[in-house]
Amino acid sequence: MIRARAGGWAALAGLALGAAACAPAAGEAPARWTVTRTAQELVADPALQARIFKALDAARSAGTDPSISKFHVRAATVIQHKDGERTILGGNTEYRLPEAIHGETSLMNHVINTVGPEEAKRAVGFIAFYGESCGGGGSCGDCRDYLLATTRWQDLLMVCGKAGDRTVHVDRFAKGIVPEDTFKQVSAQDTGVPGPRLDELVQAALEARAGGVRLFTPPDEHLGVAALTTSGRVYRAAGADDAAFHYRYPVGAVLQQAASYRDYFVQAVVVASQPGRTPRLSYRDRQYGYESSSFNRKRGLPPIRLILVEEAEAGGARRYRATTFEEALPGAFSTADFMPDAVDRFLAVGPQR
Repeated sequence: MIRARAGGWAALAGLALGAAACAPAAGEAPARWTVTRTAQELVADPALQARIFKALDAARSAGTDPSISKFHVRAATVIQHKDGERTILGGNTEYRLPEAIHGETSLMNHVINTVGPEEAKRAVGFIAFYGESCGGGGSCGDCRDYLLATTRWQDLLMVCGKAGDRTVHVDRFAKGIVPEDTFKQVSAQDTGVPGPRLDELVQAALEARAGGVRLFTPPDEHLGVAALTTSGRVYRAAGADDAAFHYRYPVGAVLQQAASYRDYFVQAVVVASQPGRTPRLSYRDRQYGYESSSFNRKRGLPPIRLILVEEAEAGGARRYRATTFEEALPGAFSTADFMPDAVDRFLAVGPQR
């Protein structure tokens, strides 16, 4: 999905903003930034506000190269470093297929290169985006994974500066994080999948987990996945890593497998880890599931059921946690959100089942 891959807070920051359109008239100083009423309690400290305003002014000139989507993700932060402040920029770059370096990951990588990973985690309290509009979604799944690893994410603030009226909008990054332990525990009958089909899916996920490629992945992070489509077919996949660290995510893999057969509408996805553990599902894989579930929404079908199976050790009872990709990735965005007509055209000719 081109716009999603343009960088995380694309939906929040507006992004399609040319420098010429944003520039003030010659000799005219830009208006001051104003923090919205709802953001005041999150950034009440005047010193923090000053750093945010400074970051937004800097982000306006961040370098980007969105050659496919034309959506510019301009990000910046201001950190305390040694005896002064450092302003650090990040921007999105796209290349083929489409692939991209996202705005958030670019920014944090620059911070880490400047001050090191430990100080970066300590010092980055906010990420500011300069855009044409504010409001909407949060970071894409891949960016959420990266920010979870590189920041004090529980305290991280996501800031959007709206170019048109110079208002500052703020939210907590943590609002977009849903740990697996918070997924509702359910009985087999309440998973939304009939008993025999559920057993079939669990067995398929466990068998898939026995495969895959696990050279770098810890055993407790290696997953098997099975998907049931509306056609009644079951697909399976496992995670796979390689020396280039181009990990193949299992949910994305199983959905791609189904799509290769033009089987686009999925009823349920079951995820299995090693016995005795709750499967941990990356936010990038949740993004793949959310994208697929958006096809269901277009057809008026129920969202995909996401079911985590906790296979017991030593003959104990199997347990389940169930949710949807929409609930597991709050504030998400998909191709159906940005390009609804294109998705409608695709679904009109693509699916054969």
